[in-house]
Amino acid sequence: MTRTRILLVEDNADDVELTRWALAEAGHTDVTVAPDGAEALRLLKGGLAVDLVLLDLRLPLVDGLEVLARMRSDPALKPLKVIVLTSSENPKDVAACQALGVAAYLGKPLDGAALNRHLG
Repeated sequence: MTRTRILLVEDNADDVELTRWALAEAGHTDVTVAPDGAEALRLLKGGLAVDLVLLDLRLPLVDGLEVLARMRSDPALKPLKVIVLTSSENPKDVAACQALGVAAYLGKPLDGAALNRHLG
């Protein structure tokens, strides 16, 4: 399996632990965590090399939709694969994420098998 470098953008410590566990079960252990949208953007713009961003929508400082919009407007970040990982089932959130080109919109808690299906 190819090593996938992941940025997990999540503010809830319990969700971070559950997601790390699901990722480890699926063989993904190279995970950096950003606790808010501002930190995620700082890391990404600072050159953190990742293959995938797992992005919560409800974040402090800069929410997930804004993080996604800023990533898509930045030529260096635009190609990054983003999977939204959220508890929101709001059709407006789903539509906004799809319009911004997310690879998938997955519910919490993360199912490692579901993630693996979207990595291939």
